[in-house]
Amino acid sequence: MSSKLVLATFVVALGFPGLTAPCALAGTIINTNLPAGDIIVDINGQQDGASGYGGPNQDLWYQPFSVSSSLLEVTLQPGTYAFRAINSTDAAALFPALTGAQLAEIGGGAWTFNAPWTTDYMVFDSSAASNSSEAQLFSGAISAAGNPYVSAAAAYSAAVIGGYYDQIVVNGGRYTGTTASQFTISGGPETLIFVVPDYYLPDNNGIESVLIAPVTGAVPEPGTFVPLGIALLGLATFRLLR
Repeated sequence: MSSKLVLATFVVALGFPGLTAPCALAGTIINTNLPAGDIIVDINGQQDGASGYGGPNQDLWYQPFSVSSSLLEVTLQPGTYAFRAINSTDAAALFPALTGAQLAEIGGGAWTFNAPWTTDYMVFDSSAASNSSEAQLFSGAISAAGNPYVSAAAAYSAAVIGGYYDQIVVNGGRYTGTTASQFTISGGPETLIFVVPDYYLPDNNGIESVLIAPVTGAVPEPGTFVPLGIALLGLATFRLLR
């Protein structure tokens, strides 16, 4: 389905420690063998999507769904969290305690819709599951270059080099919103739904993984992260600034 239009990955901040992850049957959720409060959400490109879109260039998405029996959901307590795209190689370097089976769930850090690969994903409030007019809460890892990447490795590398692997887009659509590095939840726990921006999933492949970490200090601007050549240093910095 070559007419599909999608984009890159995300990082957001939503509060402070207090993260719970209900079991999901769609993609997978990793919350063991990680530092306390951290979680990795593995969005399956063939299982977790959104059935409606609107605006120019599919700016807004609606109606998150799963081909499985359960939406891919994570409940966050009030506070600020950081979100970033991650692949299995960086996850292994950052979290040595992860098992081989867990790293296999993370995959290559990108997903594909028929041919090109991309890192973008969407996050909805759980209320969007029953409200067909409610658009995404934010988008992640959005590339201005579009989707010219021929592999998961190429798409993920572009996100790291381009500095958008840990960015989100809030207060609007994925092109018309505001780029941010933090997102704060207040007033009570909030359940988030994770999907890829696509309505037709059978011809998809790949896993888009997102690391969520409570933020206890300032989050550096994306431009301060070191690009691909010394990506591990950038990953270490991300951990130290939590």
